[in-house]
Amino acid sequence: MTEPRTFSQWALEVARCFTTGLILEAAAYPKPGLVDRVNPLRELDIFRFSASATSLYPHFAKAAAMGRRGRTSGTLGRLVFEAVRETLRVQAGGNTHLGAVLLTIPLAAAAGSLDGRIVARDLRRAAVTVVKGLGALDTIHIFKAIEYARPGGLGRVPFLDVTSQETYEYLRRHRVGLLEALEPYRGRDMVADELIGGYPLVFDVSLKRLVGWREEASSFEKACVNALLAVMACRPDTHIVRRRGVGVARIAQSMAETALGLGGASTSEGLEAVLELDGYLRRIDARPGSSADVLAASIGVTLLLGCRV
Repeated sequence: MTEPRTFSQWALEVARCFTTGLILEAAAYPKPGLVDRVNPLRELDIFRFSASATSLYPHFAKAAAMGRRGRTSGTLGRLVFEAVRETLRVQAGGNTHLGAVLLTIPLAAAAGSLDGRIVARDLRRAAVTVVKGLGALDTIHIFKAIEYARPGGLGRVPFLDVTSQETYEYLRRHRVGLLEALEPYRGRDMVADELIGGYPLVFDVSLKRLVGWREEASSFEKACVNALLAVMACRPDTHIVRRRGVGVARIAQSMAETALGLGGASTSEGLEAVLELDGYLRRIDARPGSSADVLAASIGVTLLLGCRV
């Protein structure tokens, strides 16, 4: 990637990469149990995901500018809330990109702090720094964003539940930062685990599949499907767990591992296994949405690193 001449150009490049990442993730076919360019879900389709994704472009640019100025603490949480609110304003299907926003806005801020010289290791380190610096005000806005989006099967936790007014009073009174506030969700939510753990699935699993995609896939689209399978094979998808239970999530995990072992979307045998998984998930309306959030973030990072699709 040729380094942009000005920072404003770089901020727009960051926004382009993460917006495109969301669009490509939504379009990639076949994604088991998810919206893709062929298959809609009951309330969501590729049009609504595309409208949602493009609405986030200015928010990614703002995040990059915040990162550049080193002013993410106390401001980035509000930006997350505004971004999530905008995705719900522009389309009528409900929650589209909550998890992806939670992952990508800090990454965009981190990219902004790096002045156009992007190496995966440095971007990850910068993103960890951004997330660690998010304080009580950011946490309140982020929790409000989660409550506002009302993701399917969110459920309740005994402590720091986003649907409880007592949570917000506690966060404000005790000045609870984001990482501390996410602890009750550890193990229950993949996006929370990504933020707590420094983006392990984004960088160590999905990104590794995508950056060298020409070695194992004939198209970037197939590489995206295989990256999704790799994430699904690592652990039960927590969105499926919340909606359909851990048993279904473990079956999906096992089927994803089998499909990937057969070559995933890159081989006829693997593709047959992917379609079998897709049929299973669609019959019971089980959606590996958390894995899709990881994929969306990693595609954005891949593009930021200079990958051409």
